Amino acid sequence: MGKFTCPYCYGDHTLLDCEVKCSYNIPGTAATCKRGVQKSPGGLIPNNKKSSCMACKDASKLVFCPELHKEIPREFLDGQSLPIALIGAKASGKSNYIGVLINEIRHKMSIRFNCTLSISCSEESRSYYQNYYYRPIFEQSNVVTATDAGEIPPLIFPVRFLDNKNRIKNMATLTFYDTAGENFDSTEEMLVYNRYVPNSRGIILLLDPLQVDSIRKQLTGKMTLPNKNTDVNEVLSRVVDNIRRVKNVKGQIKIPLAIAFTKLDALEQFDILPQESCLREESEHTKRGVFVNSDFEACDNEMRALLENFLDAELIQLMKNFEKSAFFGVSSLGEVPSGGVKLSSDTVKPRRVLDPLLWLLAENNYIKRVK
Repeated sequence: MGKFTCPYCYGDHTLLDCEVKCSYNIPGTAATCKRGVQKSPGGLIPNNKKSSCMACKDASKLVFCPELHKEIPREFLDGQSLPIALIGAKASGKSNYIGVLINEIRHKMSIRFNCTLSISCSEESRSYYQNYYYRPIFEQSNVVTATDAGEIPPLIFPVRFLDNKNRIKNMATLTFYDTAGENFDSTEEMLVYNRYVPNSRGIILLLDPLQVDSIRKQLTGKMTLPNKNTDVNEVLSRVVDNIRRVKNVKGQIKIPLAIAFTKLDALEQFDILPQESCLREESEHTKRGVFVNSDFEACDNEMRALLENFLDAELIQLMKNFEKSAFFGVSSLGEVPSGGVKLSSDTVKPRRVLDPLLWLLAENNYIKRVK
């Protein structure tokens, strides 16, 4: 067993780095197992026995993060981790996006890409997702309430990709943090709350188009607009600074960056999005079960054209810090919620929510890419 990525600290570790506990217990001799391994009173296995003990089938073993002392799910030890940093300023739609994204993986991506998502890998993740995301959106037709600032549990979900005989051929253990937008309001807070960003294998940065001044002017009086929040350029600038400081990066950053415009339903409803826009249609990726470069490039180009109309060149310049970056447009809910909190339909109609993740999966060679 080699290195694996911890879903809590996003650091690469080996068993020798971590605390490993064994559940085997002989009455009256809690520090020993039937194989004679001398454990600590708390059940900790000594370093020189960790590898052999992990192969033992007489008892369950628990592995804990050496920094945060939280249990690392077994899937992270046996499979490849793909930590994704989901970031954005306050009110950019992160909670709704991640709630719908996980449901889209379970019910759409699983069929089109012949994969399965394990919702029960982490009981903490399963419970948090069901109560905080799924029930409000899919059972109560409400938007998800804003994430509180501070530390929250990561959502940990392994995705197993199957071959033609439905045997596991690859696995991506995804971890998402729905970090509060306030955690991006200063560089110091980013270093405390967003340690996972520099160690991620992909970044999804959500951009709220309703924060763009020229779009706000067109929509004033037509819909309830959110309060102005931290500028997306400031958020991305702090992300860049954070990665460069932590990883001491001088050249371009090698983590792929997906910038996704959220709330396209508002731009569509009020005709800011052109009628002929490819973003009004479901993506070719989910239709065909492969990542389609032509569809990806068309959407990326259209989003760049929108940016040229609505924003200055600062965001484009900041993206040059990354070796690979792309633009996406998504609608998590498929409509503008009434009063900003209630959906008019019992059925959520997301569009292109999977696109940023599919791009990151393609960039990391998890799914097939075609022209």
